[in-house]
Amino acid sequence: MKQSDVFSIIFVAGVGTIASFFLCRAIMGDPNDAVTSFTTLREPITSSLATPNPEIFNSTAINPTVEVYVGDCEDKDGNGILDESELVACGRLDASEITSEDENVENTEETENSAENADQENSEEE
Repeated sequence: MKQSDVFSIIFVAGVGTIASFFLCRAIMGDPNDAVTSFTTLREPITSSLATPNPEIFNSTAINPTVEVYVGDCEDKDGNGILDESELVACGRLDASEITSEDENVENTEETENSAENADQENSEEE
């Protein structure tokens, strides 16, 4: 690098720094002249506790994170799901319906298995 190139780089950097200083000062203003205004509080803050609004903080309110059952059904095991035995105990489900549901599941499994066997036999023949 020549000596004139070094001088040009230093000159451009110096002029840029001085120009940015005056430009920022013109945009932001003098920091000594800055004035801050604020509003005062309407009510002073105290250390006493006010009673909460009874409509919002109701001790008998429904907790949305807990599953609620309408009627006389009770979740005895506390897992959040009414099992078949709990549904039978509260009268929503008959014991005969439980066996018919089990039979329906078995029948669908049998038809699925027979369909899979037929597909396997067809693929073996090809």
